[in-house]
Amino acid sequence: MGCNNGKFWLGLGIGAAVGVLSYYLAQTQKGKQLKEDVLNALEDIEVRAANQYDCAKKKMQETANRVSAQVNEGIAEAKRKYSHPVE
Repeated sequence: MGCNNGKFWLGLGIGAAVGVLSYYLAQTQKGKQLKEDVLNALEDIEVRAANQYDCAKKKMQETANRVSAQVNEGIAEAKRKYSHPVE
């Protein structure tokens, strides 16, 4: 039984070819433009995510304030209702 290194060399050759092609494309004007476009898209996503976070935080705070006010009203009403002097 012999060693079967054919798949290893095939994988190594394909990986090297992909690496060389990627390097070549990264050095061309089109490759540089693609990189710039991707970075701009990522920056846009970051800004949108920050805006969504701020909006969600504001809504959460408004809801918390509203619920807190309702709970306080309920407590005050319960105190009024059940705070009769014992006779």
